[in-house]
Amino acid sequence: MANALTNTSRTAWSIPKVPRRIGWLIGLVIPLAATMAILTHRLHSIPAGNWSWAIRWEFLALTLLLSPVNWGLEIRKWAELLPHGSIARRRREVLYGVAWSMIGPLRMGAIVGRVAATRKNERNQAVRAFATASAAQWWCTISGAGLALLLAGMPRLGIPVLVASGMSLALYFGWSPGLWKIIRKFRLTDDWRLTRRIPTARRSTVLKLSISRYLVMLMQFAIVLNAFHHLKAAPWLERLPDQVGGGAITWGLTSLAPVPMLGDLGLREAAALVALPAMHPADTTAIIGAMLSLWVANLLLPALLGLHLQNRYMRSNRRSAKLPS
Repeated sequence: MANALTNTSRTAWSIPKVPRRIGWLIGLVIPLAATMAILTHRLHSIPAGNWSWAIRWEFLALTLLLSPVNWGLEIRKWAELLPHGSIARRRREVLYGVAWSMIGPLRMGAIVGRVAATRKNERNQAVRAFATASAAQWWCTISGAGLALLLAGMPRLGIPVLVASGMSLALYFGWSPGLWKIIRKFRLTDDWRLTRRIPTARRSTVLKLSISRYLVMLMQFAIVLNAFHHLKAAPWLERLPDQVGGGAITWGLTSLAPVPMLGDLGLREAAALVALPAMHPADTTAIIGAMLSLWVANLLLPALLGLHLQNRYMRSNRRSAKLPS
């Protein structure tokens, strides 16, 4: 663990320190207050009778079945960036990172978990691999949000997001404007700086896998909403664009969360209530039920599996160490 943190700090992060009180205020207190305000306001307006959900269990089961596809694509990305290792090993590293991501701020938990689970001689490369995988997935998130905002009739928000998306993609593939020499010193650009150390062919493959994973997540989002009868009065072809577009905007908002658990269990519900139409109180409770179910399927269960795999791996190493040579 200490080695992972040491290698991470040696690789990039040297920025001016922000006063701790200001950092906590901007990074945690304000997002948490906004989340609680939105949730409290919307929940108080729901009649008590609407909390009895009618669930389509076949849709909920399909959401759960897509979770291994979701994380399987992430594991493929990780294996592409760290090619000298078995898929089983890469699966353990990714899922252990999921467990750590639930408690670490600013994605530090995910990177510490993954890097700590890798072998010592791979840890410098693992930091670069994590940066590349994260940058590619972040590009998908903001690109999807920009397109959704544009299609929702909000070009003043959508166009700037898409411009940022285009610039990010250019940086990902090696663009080096003069301004880059200045902005590369900031924490927010560390991921992009590290991705440039990965061969372009591998970055291209990782980007394709990230797009596939993003589409799977949007599919899960729409399916789980329909599992809880969101917008059930509207025809299927009418509600699906609203659900997919709302999902893209929701992912875009939650990608800004400073603590992944806050983004996946709190801010996601608040963002979904803002991004998705809710014609009736039952639609609001459907959104909350769907988001909680998605959190269980895509975060909690993979995190528990990651802890189990890492614990089994550690026990196996201890048993091997006790064997006589």
